[in-house]
Amino acid sequence: MANKGRLLIVDDSISVVNSLQTILSLSGYSVDSAFNGSDALRKIYRQDYDVVICDIEMPGLTGLEFLARVRKEFDRSLDVILMTGYMEHDYFIEAIRLGANDFIRKPIDTKKMINSIQELLYRKKSIQDNEALYSKLEEVGVSLKVSALNFGSLSFSSIFNKHLKERFKVNPDALNELMVCLDEMIYNAFIHGTLELDLEDRVLDHEKLQKCISERLKEPQIAARSISISAEIDNQTQMIQLCVEDEGPGFDFEKWLNTSFPEPILGLQEHGRGLSLLKHLSAELNFAKEGRQVSIRKSLTHPGKYAP
Repeated sequence: MANKGRLLIVDDSISVVNSLQTILSLSGYSVDSAFNGSDALRKIYRQDYDVVICDIEMPGLTGLEFLARVRKEFDRSLDVILMTGYMEHDYFIEAIRLGANDFIRKPIDTKKMINSIQELLYRKKSIQDNEALYSKLEEVGVSLKVSALNFGSLSFSSIFNKHLKERFKVNPDALNELMVCLDEMIYNAFIHGTLELDLEDRVLDHEKLQKCISERLKEPQIAARSISISAEIDNQTQMIQLCVEDEGPGFDFEKWLNTSFPEPILGLQEHGRGLSLLKHLSAELNFAKEGRQVSIRKSLTHPGKYAP
């Protein structure tokens, strides 16, 4: 039988480990075992695994502590399934935050466990195939366009975040900064450009601001506008260019560029806060079309203002 993947089972119960090792081996997997978290970490250092199946309630290094070490010290592509006899709310939330891929309750339903493993391996292969494909392309691009009326119902940073993580090797810190930049660019395009809200409107509390936005979207001229978002990746330099364009009146970007900001503006009521963040987090910031279009260049492999 062909090897379907390499698994590591981690549990302090010898009977559980032996039972799972037998079942999964008969199902075509190459299976190793460890009886505590520390031993499992040592094995992961020496051997590449596709999926780790780990008990939460273990003496010494608990399953959650083990998961935290895995996410800190190893490639996040290593999938971890947690086994538990019970799942308290706090445990569940902490496990999700740490990056658990799935949960299996004890007593273990082996059919459900095998289905979970198969799904994770299929997803991993799809990601690897995408990475292999996109790595052979010199440039890759994606673009979106949405009307002002539909803008509030979509999470663009989530869309681009998923696109980048599934298709490219992106430094986590660089990706976080990139999403901050994208959110700021989109917010500026919608609030400042599309809706043309003035400073007094922009500092309203959340409820009043949402009411103001709803009123502006009732105006035919505003409702007819669109926002365009695009990303182009240069695989040779591992740089990404993000571009956001609105159909508003634009602004005097040259005056803003000539203003010196030694540090990013962090005050929520400060004019230019978003643009200042873009300037300090990107390698390059450009404006076009009378300020209606803003673009940045940023590294996928290095956080900060790095540029090759």
